[in-house]
Amino acid sequence: MRFGYKFSNLCGTVYKQGNLLFTPDGGSLLSPVGNRVSVFDLENSKSVTLPFESGNNIACVALSPDKKVLITADEDGRALLINYRKGVVLNHFNFKAKVTTIVFSPCGKYFAASHGKQVQVWATPSLNREFAPFVLHRTYTGHFDDVVCIDWAADSETFITGSRDLTAKIYSLDPAPGFPVNLAGHKDTVVGAFLGEDGVAYTISRDGCCVTWKRKDDAEGGGGGGALSRKRGRTSVGWALDTRHFFNQKKAQCACIHKASNLLVVGFSSGIFGLYELPTCNAIHTLSISTHKISTVSVNSTGEWLAFGSERLGQLLVWEWQSETYVLKQQGHAHGMNAVAYSPNGSMQVTGGEDCKVKVWHTSTGFCFITFIEHTAAVRAVEFMHKGNAVVSASLDGTVRAFDLVRYRNFRTLTTPAPTQFISVALDPSDEIVCAGTQDSFEIFVWSMKTGRLLDVLSGHEGPVSCLSFNPLQPVLASSSWDKTVKLWDVFETKAATQTFLHTSDVLCVTYRPDGKELCSSSLDGHVYFWNAIDGKLKGSLEARRDVVGGRKQQDKTSMAAQAAASSFSTVCYSADGTCILAAGNTKWVCIYNVARHICVKKFSVSGNKSLDGVRDQLNSKRMTDAGPLDEIDHDSDDERGDVLDRQDDSLPGARRAGGDDGARKLRLSARTYLPPLFPILPPHPPLSPPSFSCLSPLTPPP
Repeated sequence: MRFGYKFSNLCGTVYKQGNLLFTPDGGSLLSPVGNRVSVFDLENSKSVTLPFESGNNIACVALSPDKKVLITADEDGRALLINYRKGVVLNHFNFKAKVTTIVFSPCGKYFAASHGKQVQVWATPSLNREFAPFVLHRTYTGHFDDVVCIDWAADSETFITGSRDLTAKIYSLDPAPGFPVNLAGHKDTVVGAFLGEDGVAYTISRDGCCVTWKRKDDAEGGGGGGALSRKRGRTSVGWALDTRHFFNQKKAQCACIHKASNLLVVGFSSGIFGLYELPTCNAIHTLSISTHKISTVSVNSTGEWLAFGSERLGQLLVWEWQSETYVLKQQGHAHGMNAVAYSPNGSMQVTGGEDCKVKVWHTSTGFCFITFIEHTAAVRAVEFMHKGNAVVSASLDGTVRAFDLVRYRNFRTLTTPAPTQFISVALDPSDEIVCAGTQDSFEIFVWSMKTGRLLDVLSGHEGPVSCLSFNPLQPVLASSSWDKTVKLWDVFETKAATQTFLHTSDVLCVTYRPDGKELCSSSLDGHVYFWNAIDGKLKGSLEARRDVVGGRKQQDKTSMAAQAAASSFSTVCYSADGTCILAAGNTKWVCIYNVARHICVKKFSVSGNKSLDGVRDQLNSKRMTDAGPLDEIDHDSDDERGDVLDRQDDSLPGARRAGGDDGARKLRLSARTYLPPLFPILPPHPPLSPPSFSCLSPLTPPP
């Protein structure tokens, strides 16, 4: 078995934060997903995640007009210079301040980056490896608050900026009389500022106001340089306020313009977007596409496709406004994933999440093609039928549901006489029996898939049934529990526990080897045990506490006491040949162990994103205060500054999630990993290429 695994693709999340960006040809869309960038090929309906990884969540991305240079900047202002066509990182650079936006000039020779209250223009680096490829052209000042938007003129000689100080400014690339030009007339943050043709500028503020500015001739404006003029509302020499338009919607969150056709697209906090014709601002198209605010909007080069991203829901939409059809409509699990499973042939994946949804994904394209929303509570376990034509899920709402992947419907709902919560599920090799383990009653319920009748209730455990696994060759069920035991059940004959394997700590998971002759179990004390499934004897064990332990949590002030929960494997699975096991837990590490030698042969890190908890090996003592870590102190969000009503926290601690609302609890995201029960049987790989595996990193706090 070869272990040269390389990152292939990122499925399950399509958008996290930052700006969306169409490629110059308009056929692909770049979307930041955490600390990575996913590229969606809209013409061929495929997605691929670029192999590089940033240190923190990406805040903005920019692609040069020639489609060669890609620049990404994370939340800490650290940027990556990437060869887009090869996906290779050429250089690292630190802006030393948070970068809100980066925009290339139309000629491709420069790019402008917001640098707090300033704007820096840099020469576009070449693709050759250089010691210092970033060369600063000039720094532009004048704003009194952070710059949030930048747009270049078509000739690349001037650019306009919008700021939180309620003003917009027009700068000249090189020093020129009359610049910078100050455009003041808004009552809220300028979320969009654009330079049009024939001396026209447009600015859009958060309060839903669009202002048109026109440049005056020398005879009217006074020659283009000098002091301010107060005649007829003129804000600066050479430019005057022409018209005001109001959208009559809730707060405007983002805006984008297609200069060739004079189309303006504005996204609002209510989840509605509007398409307007400039300069009259006549509404062409208005549509509600989300239940939460639209975080970013982008238009492709032809002006036919509009891309929208919702940060709150992790939603990505591409809308063709002329035909009023969706080109792309994808959404990840809003509150993280709990379970994942492969189809028997490896062509599909099913995931269950905290948002009560079950999603089925194509492995090759990375797109979700069906979402089931019948559950009313978090989905804790999912499983494919062995024929691959249906999916079974277990939820905390007290139901086990079966979904048909041919007709896309919930064809079976399995319930119990008394309400209970299910956290594990398993199917026998013939797909006739469904077993589910409970969290509160400590029982295992057995149903008939054909009739939906409850056949039996297996009692014997004294703690929550954490995992279930059927023998691939025999109708024997293995169950692990927090009562420090693993029990084997003969479901068809005696319907009682035939064997009991004792452990020294709570058992978190159990799985069968593909030949059904060996069992593997993992306990809370960090040990992994191997059992003979026939005679019940212990074949060996290994201590994995040091292999699985992750980084420091933000709350670990003086010690790593909080890592006790992350020092054990919560999920294990066998390789197809049974010689190795893949193990993971509540950390960033995925480990591969050789079963015969009981040694760790390889470790993988699912994420190096320092924005997540448990990734850093060492904490920065400078960010630790008497009130706790600075990262944990709740600051006002960028889109709520200046609005007292929006800053009020009406939420209740421990509020229940309902209707897709993520409740009131403010928790820091952490890295967790869940593995499918078994390696899929994938199509043959090219020579010298290792087999592939999938792991789920929900990136959510433990329940």
